[in-house]
Amino acid sequence: MRRLMLTCVLLAGLALPAVAAARAHTARAHTEAKPGYLVVRRGAGDGGVNGHPIVTLVVRGFVLGSVSSQGQAKVDIYQLAGEAAPQTTKVSSTKVSWNGRPGHEYNGNGFRFRATGGYYRVVVRGFGIYLYVGGQGTVKLRGSAFPKKSDGKYSIDGGTFRSLPAKRITRKLGQG
Repeated sequence: MRRLMLTCVLLAGLALPAVAAARAHTARAHTEAKPGYLVVRRGAGDGGVNGHPIVTLVVRGFVLGSVSSQGQAKVDIYQLAGEAAPQTTKVSSTKVSWNGRPGHEYNGNGFRFRATGGYYRVVVRGFGIYLYVGGQGTVKLRGSAFPKKSDGKYSIDGGTFRSLPAKRITRKLGQG
């Protein structure tokens, strides 16, 4: 009887930390925000590469983008935290700075870019822009004020695709 009692006490002593860890993980999972997603198709803004940004985002996650061969864009990427540096294809870069943070500006057409596994600020100007963004953060969107229906479309968190807004709007990614 003593052995049985001792065995039960030992098993309970081993199980308690596991139960506590599982509860803490479950509580943390409910308070953390889930990742959100943004998709932009054929984005275009007023003023070309020197005009206002079509998309300005600050995100912890990833940004995948491309500029069509008929498009022209300027993309500024600032790495706020993380190890993985942004990558591009077929385009040269210029060093830039934002609030003391170093970054790179990519200018041209027919190129791709990506920033993954970190915390980034990305500013995109021009036309012929395609973006896929996932993570948690904030996005500001603004299309063209004149040809409203030809300024591209966007979708947030799998919602209906809509024309880019004529006036800048701000949305959260990863509401939770």
